[in-house]
Amino acid sequence: MAAAAEVDTINTSELEELVEATSDERESYEEPPADWDFVLIDTRSNEEYAAGHINGAINMPEDEEFAPDMLPEDETEKLVFYGGDCHEWMREAQELGYENIYHYEASLIGWERAGNYLTTTPEHVQALLDSDYTDDADTLPYLIIDTRGHATYMESHVPSAQSRPHTVFEEKFLDYMPAEKDVEIITYCGGFF
Repeated sequence: MAAAAEVDTINTSELEELVEATSDERESYEEPPADWDFVLIDTRSNEEYAAGHINGAINMPEDEEFAPDMLPEDETEKLVFYGGDCHEWMREAQELGYENIYHYEASLIGWERAGNYLTTTPEHVQALLDSDYTDDADTLPYLIIDTRGHATYMESHVPSAQSRPHTVFEEKFLDYMPAEKDVEIITYCGGFF
């Protein structure tokens, strides 16, 4: 086993400051937001990433091959890794010449504990809509909420999604959220951010 990479750590409040900016400069989950001056890298499995990750993170699973082409060309750009044992990928990045590498040790537990949400992928939502999932009494319940305007919802929406426009959500729908706090709630609007 290779030695663990020696890198600095970043705490939740520092990471929140980095990701608080929003971006329209992203077209897929495989690329980091182009207008960010750092790259956030989730090293958990594809399935774990799809089910929930920090908004803006790219996925470089530790159980697959190291993917240096996902890293920025500028070796001085900040890289923030989280999830599982990401030390191998941090060490690989160091060997490529990256020096501005950070480890977010709190991972998703710390992120959510601070009141932040996670982002899911269309593949995860599709898996929830599959009849094998929905017809199985042992699978966990979920709620999908379309936060766009009702007219847009009526034009098209994710199957089983409920229309709860963000403009009136707090006043009209907040009191009617599920009493069970462990229900997976997925909201969507018009894009990555």
